[in-house]
Amino acid sequence: MRILFNIIFSAILLIGLVGFWALFLNLWKPKKKWPAWVGYIIIIGAWFAAIRYYILNQVDLYGTMYYPLMNMFRTESYGFLFGVFLAIPVFIILSLLYWTINKIWSKTPEENRTGRRAFFRTAATIVPLATIGGSSYAAFAGQQEVVVTHESFGYTNLPPGLKNYKIVQLSDIHIGPSIDLDDFDEILKLALLQKPNRVVITGDLIDKLAWLPQVCERLTTFAKQIPDGVDFILGNHEYHHDVNKVLDALKRNTPMNILVNSNIQIMGGKQPVYIAGVAYDNDRKKDNREAMINKALSGIPDYAFVILLAHHPEFFEESIERKIPLT
Repeated sequence: MRILFNIIFSAILLIGLVGFWALFLNLWKPKKKWPAWVGYIIIIGAWFAAIRYYILNQVDLYGTMYYPLMNMFRTESYGFLFGVFLAIPVFIILSLLYWTINKIWSKTPEENRTGRRAFFRTAATIVPLATIGGSSYAAFAGQQEVVVTHESFGYTNLPPGLKNYKIVQLSDIHIGPSIDLDDFDEILKLALLQKPNRVVITGDLIDKLAWLPQVCERLTTFAKQIPDGVDFILGNHEYHHDVNKVLDALKRNTPMNILVNSNIQIMGGKQPVYIAGVAYDNDRKKDNREAMINKALSGIPDYAFVILLAHHPEFFEESIERKIPLT
């Protein structure tokens, strides 16, 4: 499935880049197109090579004088690609408009045709400048901005220990090419500023497994500052890489509670509180989810208050069926 996704993604990317340049040249109408194609292919090839070098060597580059520049180049690459794909539909509309005008006014004097060509050349230049420029700005702004959302929940049967209890959820951090250790440090600092009683990490923590030792060190320091600790469940990306390696590292080197179709009791009393965590179902089948959630809830009394951690929202269905109060 992962290989198929990569093939489809690469095909879409290639078609988009080729289509963008073909539409641009169709509007610009240079006397010879082949030099423009050769130059474009060289630039795109060099760009792909640089991005691949960054992804493969990110861990070694981290902390060197070159890393900030490569990091900026990576962010700009996102802006460039988004801008290219945003420009394509505009180019298609302009191309259809150009073709229609030429069909209707095919006998227009040459001086008018020259003005028409100049207009569409200008448009062909402005459109990618606007889309790529805007997307690049958004990419850099988004890279710096972390949004914290707050949700409050009220229950008639809330156990006393959960009154004003604050849980911070971190999910889909994806430490790797897009989010590095500096970004992760900022995320953890922001989480601490919320002064939570507990933190839950609901999957897709890391993509660059070479950074597992550093991530474990940070999580150990972080967990010691959380009064009731940190709970972790798996996401799909842990399975895409090496789920056993991730689990082994986190279990051995961090104090986090690792919940793989399992649960822990966090409060006692007449109405005890449990946190249950389910793994990720790569097959996306209800029978699999049923088996996972049943195993995760095993041993929990019917009268307990349960908090279910799940990476995929499909588990909401099974959670509602079992009347779990918080998922």
